[in-house]
Amino acid sequence: MKFEELKMLAQNYPAVPITLNFPLTNFDPIDLTQNLNQHLGPCFLFTGQPKPDEDGYSFIGLDPAAAITFKDGQLTVENEAGKTTQVTDLKPYLENLLQKYRTPKISALPPFLGGIAGYFSYDYARFANPTLPQKLADPYDLNDADFLLIKQVIAYNHKTKMITLSKIIPSDQLDKLFEKTIADLNKLQQVVLQNNHGSSLPRFAMNSALHLHFDQEEFSEKVAETKRHIIDGDIFQLILSNPQHATMSGSLFAVSKNLFHDSPAPYQFFYKHHNFETVGSSPETLISKHGQKLFTYPLAGTRRRGKNAAEDKKFAEELTHSPKELAEHNMLIDLGRNDLGRVSEFGSVQVTKARKLLYFSNVMHMGSTVESLADPKKSAVDIVESLMPAGTLSGAPKISAMQIISRLENRKRGIYGGCLGYFDFSGDLDFCIGIRLAYRQDDNLVVHSGAGIVADSIAKNEYQEFNNKARNVVDALNKTNHTEVLS
Repeated sequence: MKFEELKMLAQNYPAVPITLNFPLTNFDPIDLTQNLNQHLGPCFLFTGQPKPDEDGYSFIGLDPAAAITFKDGQLTVENEAGKTTQVTDLKPYLENLLQKYRTPKISALPPFLGGIAGYFSYDYARFANPTLPQKLADPYDLNDADFLLIKQVIAYNHKTKMITLSKIIPSDQLDKLFEKTIADLNKLQQVVLQNNHGSSLPRFAMNSALHLHFDQEEFSEKVAETKRHIIDGDIFQLILSNPQHATMSGSLFAVSKNLFHDSPAPYQFFYKHHNFETVGSSPETLISKHGQKLFTYPLAGTRRRGKNAAEDKKFAEELTHSPKELAEHNMLIDLGRNDLGRVSEFGSVQVTKARKLLYFSNVMHMGSTVESLADPKKSAVDIVESLMPAGTLSGAPKISAMQIISRLENRKRGIYGGCLGYFDFSGDLDFCIGIRLAYRQDDNLVVHSGAGIVADSIAKNEYQEFNNKARNVVDALNKTNHTEVLS
């Protein structure tokens, strides 16, 4: 965008994005992220396959200006001035940051040019819902939220094959910083062109085998207890999860190449902060906002992919005609409508697609789309808090299901069942649900998956669902294990 156009926009916003565009045919987000980590400091990677009716983007956030963590009511901020910790709410702090760096929405540019990127854990929901248990076992010392303040982004449009380099600057310094920022972006362009291939990924090693937290007998007991709650009318459905644990050394970033290649999905991500890392390939949006439009995509009902076309068709017919799966999915559509309704203009919530069969590399799901217009009085953080955790990761009614989950699982879930993504300074946002992922804290490696329990669930079938949903992640870990991965 030209200086004169930015100058006009800067009159009404506290910050503006300065951008530089150029074509790049063979873009490799993993190689580039690894090389930029070595050249420019910490990066985060948020990428994926194109979603329906949208261009696909990869975003690499460079050299964060601050790190923001929230754990058990304590907010910690690290920036160039040092490190501060205080007992306070996270929500107003994030809202103040988004207001401080608010930028215009420029439709011709990518949806993320700078903002706050990271994750809310599943357990963060207890701060918005005080009726939930406030104290849970925390064997891995997990944060409830973890974000980076990103002012510089590499965005790649997979449809147009164009890269956009962006840097956010204060509007009152536009005259002073414009030429220097353009020069810096031209230098970054050369760095990108020279480092888009040929990286040697860090080593990853599993030092023990993965073991499920609940064995089949323990899990069957918890399924029986869940069904008693359903019979008593406490809930209709509940997502019971079962983490797998191992120990590891090296970095989960090494797993990204195998996981992203073998498990294509709308969201693929790697996030690192201090001794925490997560890598995943999530098929499911929690919430996205483009301008004033909100979108959520309930995804529920699962079958594994068939070994051949005939078996695939058989499983698809079974899934789309199962009274259990249809009832579960319809329940979650209603839950999505209710969640979206709390942050939308009255009467604007619509189900635009219902129970469409979606195929992924290892499983098939039924998916629906719920849309609305955002209530202008609600902040971006209000919107995410209203939707999380997704009903597909908790159950229905949501709060009752979460209260029971806390008793049955009796430990923090961490990023599993939470959400990961970004708040753009323009007001747009995009968060995927934290599923189909692995995370590590120190040398603890966790792969987490869950199963939807309803009145007629069969415990041994639900137990197998953990393996079906986690298979691609576990396969990627095993494929990368003990190897020096080369591009």
